[in-house]
Amino acid sequence: MAAFEKGHEKVGGRQKGVRNKVTQSIRALLNAEVPPDEMRQLWHKYLYAGDLAIAFEAFKLANLYMFGRPASEPVNEKDAPQRADAQDDLSDIVTVHVPYVPATEK
Repeated sequence: MAAFEKGHEKVGGRQKGVRNKVTQSIRALLNAEVPPDEMRQLWHKYLYAGDLAIAFEAFKLANLYMFGRPASEPVNEKDAPQRADAQDDLSDIVTVHVPYVPATEK
């Protein structure tokens, strides 16, 4: 069975639960080089910077390296959304696109 076929045996790569070493080293560097007081000042600077788009992207990247990517699934049952009712099935709703016609052409 080829490695790209569904159900193949995992070959190579990191074992489950082993963190990325590059991300760990960047996180350690940021934690060592940017003390908490300085980080607080940088947050304030970026929140009130002139070019918010660039500053905020840098801020998001730093947070990603410092705290990791958010979990794609709930970490535990308490964090999972609680739904007592069934999900609504909207597949039977028919939608029709009606093109916009300006008032001058009617």
